[in-house]
Amino acid sequence: MIVSEVRAFALSFRLENAPRRGSGQPIKKDMVVVRVRTKDGITGYGEAHHALAPTVVADIVNTNLAPIVVGANAMEVEDIWQKIYTKQGQTHGPGWAFYKALSGVDMALWDARGKALGQPVYALLGGARKKIRAYAGGVCLGYQPPPQLLAEAQRFVAQGYTALKLRLGDTVERDIERVRYVRKALGDKIDIMVDINTRYSLLDLKHALPALEECRVFWIEEPFTPDNLADYAQMNKRTLVPLAGGENHFTRFQARQLLETEAVDIIQPDPCKTGGITECKKIADLASAFRRPFAPHTGMSCIDSAACVHLLCAASNALIYESDCAAINPFRDELCSGAPRVEDGYIEPADAPGLGLEVDEKLFARFPGIPGPCYI
Repeated sequence: MIVSEVRAFALSFRLENAPRRGSGQPIKKDMVVVRVRTKDGITGYGEAHHALAPTVVADIVNTNLAPIVVGANAMEVEDIWQKIYTKQGQTHGPGWAFYKALSGVDMALWDARGKALGQPVYALLGGARKKIRAYAGGVCLGYQPPPQLLAEAQRFVAQGYTALKLRLGDTVERDIERVRYVRKALGDKIDIMVDINTRYSLLDLKHALPALEECRVFWIEEPFTPDNLADYAQMNKRTLVPLAGGENHFTRFQARQLLETEAVDIIQPDPCKTGGITECKKIADLASAFRRPFAPHTGMSCIDSAACVHLLCAASNALIYESDCAAINPFRDELCSGAPRVEDGYIEPADAPGLGLEVDEKLFARFPGIPGPCYI
């Protein structure tokens, strides 16, 4: 199954009045779709994270990675991954944007491989179709007055979610007020995660920690910048609340550092960022050797989300799935048919070959990529 084409497409759509979050005020939503075609007529799709520069990531795929992959056997995903890494990743490459570009190529190869073999990706990974508990996350539950935030949270609970994630990183005082308000109203039967989006300092978390412990949060996600492993490790020893991270750490090599330094209790790689399905499965297995759970960060499109579900079905240490609950998201709702959906708080993959998706390429022209960052 020889690869005949690798092509990436940057896609964007404008946002209006999106809830502010720790990463800033969202003004648009970006994604990069990677398409792989083979000489025998198989087409696979993957997603590369936009890296706040969607057209740049697409260009890396099209100009740097495609020449390496075209002519290779699409079945040989490990060999292709290593060739790309050796030629572009380990030295002199375009930094972390490279790993996001590689992720999209790798994911598309897995989709193509599954279609060629007539097997879903979870089966190729050694897993089984199963229901995975989901939590309400993605671009929702942002910085709002507490009553408004609670009303949004209650809508998700009414849909069957038993866990949800609040956005922190505003000010410690306002963050604590929101968490306490939601916890008091929802009671103890709903798990509440908090995501700080790397916006706290060490002193901020020390000030917030007593209240977060009092509110029995399920985990504290990404309190610090990715390079600040020392503060992660220090604070992880100070609290019984698990620290979660890994979304912005790339490859199994950085994941190993997170685990060896005891910086996190829950590992959260994203298959469209960390190196694709190939690398994400290795990170899940590595975490299992440390007896740590795997809860992948989920991209906001149907493609990356499907990859996360397949990985969770194949990981022995699978914990929970992140569901994007943004009010409007055509990349989630319109780009693909066959995408798995959360029902009564659980999600399970399609049993169709590959990722189980049919991608509507008409959206490529409808949402052309817009250069530049998606936050201000």
